[in-house]
Amino acid sequence: MLVDVEQGLTLFDGLLRQYPSDGMVYFKRAEAHEALGVLHLAAEDYRRALALFPKEQWKAKAREGLARVTR
Repeated sequence: MLVDVEQGLTLFDGLLRQYPSDGMVYFKRAEAHEALGVLHLAAEDYRRALALFPKEQWKAKAREGLARVTR
């Protein structure tokens, strides 16, 4: 996504259709949005990841990302 945004979005869309309840897909897309500076979309995806992650260690990572993009 960092090299070709359109192709990256297409790939993430496909992954989310296949795995709509996989928090890691949202988390990774959030990281990509954050790297591109699209912070409102990163925040949305970090929130989704936080809601979907079952383990506290990953919830903590999502909270850290969310804090970075919502300062």
